[in-house]
Amino acid sequence: MNTYYAIDVAYIRPSRTIETILLDDGTQKAIVYVFNLDGIYYYCFSSILELIQYFDDEFECEIVFENEGELGEFLRKIVDGLGNYGFGL
Repeated sequence: MNTYYAIDVAYIRPSRTIETILLDDGTQKAIVYVFNLDGIYYYCFSSILELIQYFDDEFECEIVFENEGELGEFLRKIVDGLGNYGFGL
């Protein structure tokens, strides 16, 4: 079954979170990290190292969404096999 769901949420501040999301296409699984900035911007990372480098200003995130709906659509495309975008499915 093609699914994705948060397996952990870390609250940095009330308006900033890091979600660990499990992507599962029925045969493979992958983890995505999403930094939510003020409930407006959603930055997707394929590894915890990318996320750390982003906070250290060593990595520029290229996958950014301006609302949760766009993020959900993107994650559905990955688990439905319409592109892996470097997330391992």
